Amino acid sequence: MKCMETKPLSCAHGGSTARGDENDSYMKQIKKFDCNRSWTRIAPLGLVLATLPATGSGDTGHEQQAQMEQLLNMDFKELVEVRLTSVARRDQKLLETTAAVTVLDQEEIRRSGLTTVPELLRLVPGLNVARINASNWAISARGFNAQYSNKLLVLMDGRTLYTPLYAGVDWNLQDVLLADVERIEVIRGPGATMWGANAVNGVINIITKKAADTHGNLVTLSGGTLERVQTGLRHGGRNGEKLDYRIYAKGFNHGDFQRTDNTKADDHWDGGRGGFRLDWHQSPSNEITLQGELFTVNERLNPTSNDKQGGHLLTRWSKTLPDERNWSLQFYFDRNLAEGFDAINIYDLDWQYAFRHQDHALLWGAGFRLTTMDMKKHPLMDWNPKTRDDQTFNLFVQDEITLNPAWKLTLGTKLEHNDYTGIEFQPNARLLWRVSETRSLWAAVARAVRSPSRAESDIQISAPLSPTTRYTLNGNPQTTSETLLAYELGYRAQIKPELSLEMAAFYNHYDHVASTENLPPVFSPPTLVVRQGFDNKAVANSYGLETAMDWQTTDAWKLRASHTWLKLNLDPTGDSTDTTVAASAGNIPRHQWQLRSYLDLPHNLEFDAALYHVNRLTSLSIPAVTRLDLRLGWRPTPALNLSLSAQNLLDDRHPEFTGTSLTASEIPRAFLARMDWRF
Repeated sequence: MKCMETKPLSCAHGGSTARGDENDSYMKQIKKFDCNRSWTRIAPLGLVLATLPATGSGDTGHEQQAQMEQLLNMDFKELVEVRLTSVARRDQKLLETTAAVTVLDQEEIRRSGLTTVPELLRLVPGLNVARINASNWAISARGFNAQYSNKLLVLMDGRTLYTPLYAGVDWNLQDVLLADVERIEVIRGPGATMWGANAVNGVINIITKKAADTHGNLVTLSGGTLERVQTGLRHGGRNGEKLDYRIYAKGFNHGDFQRTDNTKADDHWDGGRGGFRLDWHQSPSNEITLQGELFTVNERLNPTSNDKQGGHLLTRWSKTLPDERNWSLQFYFDRNLAEGFDAINIYDLDWQYAFRHQDHALLWGAGFRLTTMDMKKHPLMDWNPKTRDDQTFNLFVQDEITLNPAWKLTLGTKLEHNDYTGIEFQPNARLLWRVSETRSLWAAVARAVRSPSRAESDIQISAPLSPTTRYTLNGNPQTTSETLLAYELGYRAQIKPELSLEMAAFYNHYDHVASTENLPPVFSPPTLVVRQGFDNKAVANSYGLETAMDWQTTDAWKLRASHTWLKLNLDPTGDSTDTTVAASAGNIPRHQWQLRSYLDLPHNLEFDAALYHVNRLTSLSIPAVTRLDLRLGWRPTPALNLSLSAQNLLDDRHPEFTGTSLTASEIPRAFLARMDWRF
């Protein structure tokens, strides 16, 4: 691999500047690489670099020098095999995974010019990301997009972000200091055998850096036409020989969007959060992690304002044993408070054990979750009962069987018991064929379920339609789980050192899909009550093809392209009275594609561009959208990163989605200046 002498490699993964005589030899070593050009030579290099600790003092500098020397001695085959953990809940090479998966590393995150987690997910092939207003998004994989997409499970460091209240993700609460994100792993397709109910159409796993990788200080500051100001502070270090730590804080203030009639949408939002992480290395094979965070968010939803607060505390104990055995025990507590309910508390305990026996790689574990919800009565909404405690138990096992050097068969299942539908059975079978060292084919069949939410079971909505007519929507305790039977076929290839290709085809069949049914009206003079209730009287079929390609055109220029074609048929059953469920299949685009360019220029300049296209959403009357984002970056020193970004350059503004209970805004053109300083 050709190397060029230029600036230090530490800029490729956002590390701190090396300081002191102890790091001089380290800096000389990393100058063997061209920081801006080498990271783009091969697709996985940025991910490899993202795992290196940030430069610090003392022992950390020596550790980095040893890791750098090891990296310099790697050949291409080692670098090309990106590793991830979300598919099988263990470390795994990308070419050996039996799922459609994308990894966003820290370098992609930095060069995107984007500042929030939901906006970053636009970079992932196959995800449909649509912004509703300044503080709300609709995000889904393989169909069924909505403000609360209930078939997509989202995790951060092993903690689920999926709310049991409405069955979905409150994206305006999911924030993190983006410089502390090591990578984001996105699985398109079911992951229920590993992650349980609601991992139906996909899994997003946000993985933050270990505390040892964030030594030193970081200051981030950005401001622009919409994101008025965003600030972040972080300090990390080591206490003694075994304890690494970091503390951080972040705040933001976001301006208003506009409506179609040119009036201000009055949907601004702001918030802040702060937290910490401790990693205690009792021994090389024994590690304990403790991390926590508190946050507050205020979102303006004209004419009301919604205040939300919460926090979490997570601890994980991981131990590696002889003979390729390891286990981990994790517990977290999560608390959310918002207008409309007193509190949602989640207590989650998870244990897993992995070992090898001849040609079998076995993984099994168990978990327990307690969710408590205390609800308030709203003028238009009530809950029956107001207070509820739900328990979920699970047991899972998976066996990866090496049939021969080229073939692997994976069999597994998860048994899960919840208080809404009882026992759920979620098996999968996956087959991998390593055609060569740089090519693989895989096939999978899996069953997954989406459990009912608290709202579907217990909510009671009542609203006047006229002086003599009232509408009610009633929860149904008899709702059942939506079920998916999925068939997938995939192909991955590093065709040339500079060219890689990934394709995935799928067919999904859904039963017991949620619907809203008419109930017999009730006349209580002088008021007529028009009634509806939740049920499961719809079925669906979807199929599609996802394609992604990386091309290193020159040492300094890299292109990434992807295309997704998706067809969804959603129909009520014969006894259903739901007249809207079929039309909701039009909430997703038939085609979407993107082209991204990363160009390294002389004098430490970077010029990046992203072009996105999304077909029209027929059921929402949303026209097709083509979006262009540009970013100009400059790194005058390895410790300082400056950039100017422009988004949505092709039009003044455009709509992307309409929320179920929200007034949609139009997404405007925006400009942003940003500074990241490490010292």
